[in-house]
Amino acid sequence: MRIAAHYSWLVLLAAGWSLATAAGVPSAPVTSELQVQRVLPPDGQEASKPATVTNPGDVLEYHLSYANHSAGAVSGLVAKLPIPTGTTLTDLMQISPDAEASTDGSRYAPLPLTRVVRRADGSEQRVPVPLEEYRSLRWNLGPLPAGAVKQVHVRVRVNPVSQASAPPPPAG
Repeated sequence: MRIAAHYSWLVLLAAGWSLATAAGVPSAPVTSELQVQRVLPPDGQEASKPATVTNPGDVLEYHLSYANHSAGAVSGLVAKLPIPTGTTLTDLMQISPDAEASTDGSRYAPLPLTRVVRRADGSEQRVPVPLEEYRSLRWNLGPLPAGAVKQVHVRVRVNPVSQASAPPPPAG
């Protein structure tokens, strides 16, 4: 299916990042691993499986793990997880309250993001930023004791394909 192939880059991007950071230096004191699971619609109980191909409407769950392989605690770890273009956070309730978010990947603020808009009468009002505009999340992981693992996770939904972003039809 052409649409499925269009979204498979999300999975490849995640897999490549995981291999580059976790497997690049096996003796590193701290390693990270990113796993992507496709959340299956519940048949009584929710299930997931590795995301090899995605389709519009699929829910993906990203699990980012940090493991300390050193003999002592490590501090100052910050987990940063970009929200891939073509996906939208499913909701903020599933994200730990200590997370920060960004719409541009560089300026972060506590959840939920808000902005000030000017109303027709000239007054200002603070409104929530739509989830579609979130582009990155980060967490201060605090100290990570020797041998410990900390994990963060987030769910996104693969956006519908618009005519502008749909892959071109096959030639011929």
